[in-house]
Amino acid sequence: MSSMFSWVAVRGRAPEAVLDDLGLTDTGIALSAGSSRLAGEALPDGWYVVVDYDVDPDGYVSDTQTLEQLSREAEVVACYKSSYGPDSAAAQWKSGRQVWIVTHSCDSGAVPDHIEFEGELPEVFADILADAHAEYADSGGTECLYEVAVDLAAEITGFREDDIRDLTELTWAD
Repeated sequence: MSSMFSWVAVRGRAPEAVLDDLGLTDTGIALSAGSSRLAGEALPDGWYVVVDYDVDPDGYVSDTQTLEQLSREAEVVACYKSSYGPDSAAAQWKSGRQVWIVTHSCDSGAVPDHIEFEGELPEVFADILADAHAEYADSGGTECLYEVAVDLAAEITGFREDDIRDLTELTWAD
């Protein structure tokens, strides 16, 4: 089954402030993954995540204006995943600037393994990438590299879209 979603996690700001910056409000209605276009969840370690199940290409990762604003006084991790490509991306922002970005795109024919990265990557990235390259060598496919960006974002925030706990519906604010 194909899927597409994007999420942004913010640590260091109140959920209400994050929602206000995104023009959203929390309805307080509990739901399961994918049953609403927009959803939010408070995570352990102070992260608050907003998930969008109906995203434009690259979702929050490509919305640099929003990420800059959210990260001025907080730490932000954004992630995008589409099984249609398969494509994925993740980025981290702090103090209003992008710290790193990792992208996987099957359309980037110039890059043999379809993965690109830049910036000050966390140490765990090397292990995640090495594991994916080993799996890539064994399978000869790109699907294992498709998960690198998602795995890195999950490692930092503790959030994985398939491991949702207390999701509530979000709507656009009036």
